[in-house]
Amino acid sequence: MRRILYILIIFLSTSLGINAQVTDSTICLQEDERLYDRFFYEAEQSMLARKFDEAYDLYTHCLDLNPNSGVALYQLSLLNRMMRNDSIAISQMEKATELYPDNYWYKDMLVKLYFTNGRKDEACKVLEAMSVQFPKNSEVLMMLLDLYASNNDYSNTLKMLDKIEVKEGKSEQISMEKFRIYAQMKDMDSAFKEMESLAKEYPNDLRYQVLVGDLYLDQEKTAEAKKVYDEVARKDSTNVNLNLSLATYYQRQGNDDMYQKQLSKVIVNPSLDGDTRYQLMNAIMYENINNHKDSTILLNIFDDALALPQEDIRLTELYVRYLFALEMPKQSIIPSLEKMLEMEPEYDMARNQLLQYAMEDNNATEVIRLCTTAVEYNTANPVYYYYLAVGYYQQDSLQKAEPVIRKGLERAKAESNSNIDIITGLYGMLGDIYHQQGDDVRCFEAYDSCLIYRYDDAMVLNNYAYYLSLLKKDLKRAEDMSRRSNELEPDNATYLDTMAWILYQQKRYDEAKEVMDKVVKITPPEELKEDSDVLEHIKKINAKVKR
Repeated sequence: MRRILYILIIFLSTSLGINAQVTDSTICLQEDERLYDRFFYEAEQSMLARKFDEAYDLYTHCLDLNPNSGVALYQLSLLNRMMRNDSIAISQMEKATELYPDNYWYKDMLVKLYFTNGRKDEACKVLEAMSVQFPKNSEVLMMLLDLYASNNDYSNTLKMLDKIEVKEGKSEQISMEKFRIYAQMKDMDSAFKEMESLAKEYPNDLRYQVLVGDLYLDQEKTAEAKKVYDEVARKDSTNVNLNLSLATYYQRQGNDDMYQKQLSKVIVNPSLDGDTRYQLMNAIMYENINNHKDSTILLNIFDDALALPQEDIRLTELYVRYLFALEMPKQSIIPSLEKMLEMEPEYDMARNQLLQYAMEDNNATEVIRLCTTAVEYNTANPVYYYYLAVGYYQQDSLQKAEPVIRKGLERAKAESNSNIDIITGLYGMLGDIYHQQGDDVRCFEAYDSCLIYRYDDAMVLNNYAYYLSLLKKDLKRAEDMSRRSNELEPDNATYLDTMAWILYQQKRYDEAKEVMDKVVKITPPEELKEDSDVLEHIKKINAKVKR
């Protein structure tokens, strides 16, 4: 705020000071005039250097040399205002305006000082005098208008609006303000006359005629509103404002068919630009959701809108959001998501939702399709490498999965905010692939890399422990890892089976039997019958315990 005020000080001192100095020079003696000019110049330099204390003293010297210096009074007033010496600032500006009654800027500053100090009546008197003295200055009329409005002085506010209207011509803004004031005064006849006058002033601008109808509708004068709308329709039945207003009219009448027809007219209107169409549909959608209205009408309107050529995906995305709000089945949402992805291949929201659906359906082919196109972009999210590898893994295409995993790891590690879940997931999958390929050395290296990033990865801990047990290698370490995985997921039958088998390999048969009994207890019988590895473990452990 101080910087803005400083700029104002410099502007006024340079633009207004010259005339004041010329006038003041007739009062000063010649020597005093030279001293005055010198002090004033130094004061200005101090202001530029933001040395306000020095400037204050120098302007005071100027005023000592010429007590009638308007520009010195003005500058001192501004400095006092900066220092919050408002009473002194006002006194100085009052004197400046008395000495130079024709100076607009002195009076303008006095008004601002009065107003900011709550002296509205005095500000009003000065402004009223200025409106007579400077009749061509619209700023004075606007300040008076604001002042009257803030005091709820309706009569004078209307008079001021009339003056502005005479000066600048009739406008929607002025007429609407008059309408608002008349409405506050409960003078609805005058309010409607104002709007009708605006419509007559601009007979070719149908917006104003529609606006008159809207005002009748708001006052529940439906017959009068419909009469106005019909008159506009005879001139232009495709008018967007008209059809929007008619939609509101029919909605209030409870006529859903006509409501839908009017909205559709608006939405498919060829003169409607894409931004306006989107904004209208957005507003209609939220009104529909918030008021729990029948979705059928809006779905039909969306159909009409989406049948038009689309400049971008915004309207389709809005439609998808509406379908989600309605909790529609994914089969009805997928085509629109595919359309969005076709229009903007790098649009992650649509791709991610489609990917989620594919994962839910265990559709590896669709996962691969979605992720293959995603990783073609340099900015591809590492998550797409992960799911692409998952798709290949599910199809047993291990040779294809491995390079995808390594590329995904490269991208994930290069990001400043690395996603640990993606990194550990990729390393874990890489370890599983190497195990299936019979390369346990590289399998364990991948698991070790995973556990560096996250030691508590339960699945990797379990797999690592189980594969060590199959090799009968590092069984103590295997037991520690298995125990940790079971602590993380205590009711996981697979993890318990691993622990039982590690105990078996260490010839701790009773402990192994105790753990395996829990596996049997928590596993549904039909699942247990299908798991040949667990059945084999149960058989061998039971055989050892019976001995």
